[in-house]
Amino acid sequence: MVAAAALTAPAVRRHWAPGVASATRAMSADAPCGDAAAWFGLSGDGAAPTQGLLAIVDGLGHGAEAACAAEAAVQALAAAPDADLPALMRRLDGALGSLRGAAVGLVRVQGCRLQQAGVGNTRCMRLRSGHMTRLPSQNGIVGGGLPTRISVSELDLAPGDWLLLFSDGLAESLQLPVLLPEWERDPGLLCEHLLQQAAPGRDDAGVLVMQMGGG
Repeated sequence: MVAAAALTAPAVRRHWAPGVASATRAMSADAPCGDAAAWFGLSGDGAAPTQGLLAIVDGLGHGAEAACAAEAAVQALAAAPDADLPALMRRLDGALGSLRGAAVGLVRVQGCRLQQAGVGNTRCMRLRSGHMTRLPSQNGIVGGGLPTRISVSELDLAPGDWLLLFSDGLAESLQLPVLLPEWERDPGLLCEHLLQQAAPGRDDAGVLVMQMGGG
């Protein structure tokens, strides 16, 4: 019988802006989550979230040291969220150099376009009309093996598109054949659904979603 302390922790949801939400879940109820998610809006106070930075961070391993690395990464991003993606990756590499390191996925939303960069085992997808487009992530560790050149991918965006960023606590084969209406009203429910359906529970897990034109 599994001891209660070893049970998976409940999900922690956060609503960042209209159409933007995240959920993280620690592998164990007695340890902090080493995954973090963040949205840095650049559209102005009260404006629809059409400009900004999405980030998913997976501190290496799990437990307190992983959580410390993930939090340090979020703080470093908060200091310069409008910097270009390669510059942000280099900033994170410096901030995590004395810590455990992390896998990081970043998406810059700019109206009807996105730019994306990923280092390590994070995932980024655009869901449009039932079709999933998966964006790449480079091999490496932010804070201990950053690639010399950070690759940046670009993709178009349209109203109704969903962006999904998640850590390797969720299965890479994740699919969403049906989108429920309540997820549009509360994207945090979609985050919880993904954790329940796709996360095997053997690692910390984090997911961040954004619906274009959501509100």
